[in-house]
Amino acid sequence: MKALEALFHTLDTQPEIPLDGSILFLHALAHPALEAWRGRLTCEQVWKPAALQLQQSGIPSTRTATGTFDTVLLLPERQRDTVLADFAKAHDLLNEGGTLVVALHNDWGAKRMEQQLANVAGELQTVSKSHCRVFWAKKHPGWKTVQLAQWRQNAAMRRILDGRFWSMPGLFHWDAIDEGSALLVEHLPRDLRGAVADLGAGWGFLSQHILQHCPDIRSLDMYEADARALECARRNTGLIPVPVRPKLHWHDVTQGLGGAMYDTVVMNPPFHDGRDSNSLLGLKFITSAAQALRPGGELWLVANRHLPYENLMAEAFETHRTTGENKAFKVLHGKNPARVTRMSHARPHRGRKGGP
Repeated sequence: MKALEALFHTLDTQPEIPLDGSILFLHALAHPALEAWRGRLTCEQVWKPAALQLQQSGIPSTRTATGTFDTVLLLPERQRDTVLADFAKAHDLLNEGGTLVVALHNDWGAKRMEQQLANVAGELQTVSKSHCRVFWAKKHPGWKTVQLAQWRQNAAMRRILDGRFWSMPGLFHWDAIDEGSALLVEHLPRDLRGAVADLGAGWGFLSQHILQHCPDIRSLDMYEADARALECARRNTGLIPVPVRPKLHWHDVTQGLGGAMYDTVVMNPPFHDGRDSNSLLGLKFITSAAQALRPGGELWLVANRHLPYENLMAEAFETHRTTGENKAFKVLHGKNPARVTRMSHARPHRGRKGGP
């Protein structure tokens, strides 16, 4: 990731950035330099694949950082409201006189976001490197607290769609039902039974539909890599007056489901790795689903029409078919999982689809 390398290049070459006290790394990604700060470093990461990569490198992480720090490093995501909210969060977690260091790719609006921070914090310093901007500022009493409060509010969890759901900026289709998921629920049968899993559950639209319209299910497990989406899903499914209480799993589905077995799996799998289309993600979801289905089990999934999933569906299931489609999406159904060749698992993905 270019912004990560630009960040550490700047830390190596700009001695005025303090690194001798406590350090918080927001949206942390694994890097060899982190080892030097062991004992003084806290890494916050809500995206499970990246958290696993940190863990594999020997660096622990948390979903929610607490306390205050002398230096906060920030790798923002690309959505404007979440970037600004991260600035406000970093301010709250900084000791007075502490330093916020931000690294952002130019294509993600780095210059514009730098100016937004300068308007609140005052003087900044900046380095350009590898099509990224790294900029930093010290916390002082002159930061504009009214603007910071507005930034926090703009990215907060809130009710959407006439109050029917909870969601928040930064999630996939955060303020609307994804067209693919809407098509999938039109074709899901209401006589689903037994143990059900929703892979890439997002903020919980598919799971809520199943809880409301499939009375014969025995259990429902929701798997989602984004901890923020999972918290929204908890609210969206927790108040439905049904006997089944779903179990939520902060989990990277591409790594398998850890031996859990189901009668039915539903999903709207991701197909982007960062900004790039990556059909391998959906193929891994299909593989994980097939491996977690009992004999006679079935998979229901929706995908963009151009994605090449049919060959794997034919390999993974004794029977498969397209049950519905429109101009953009198709609904695929596989029944009775066959022997599936285990796919190799590449580096942790950044696919943000995990859709509602």
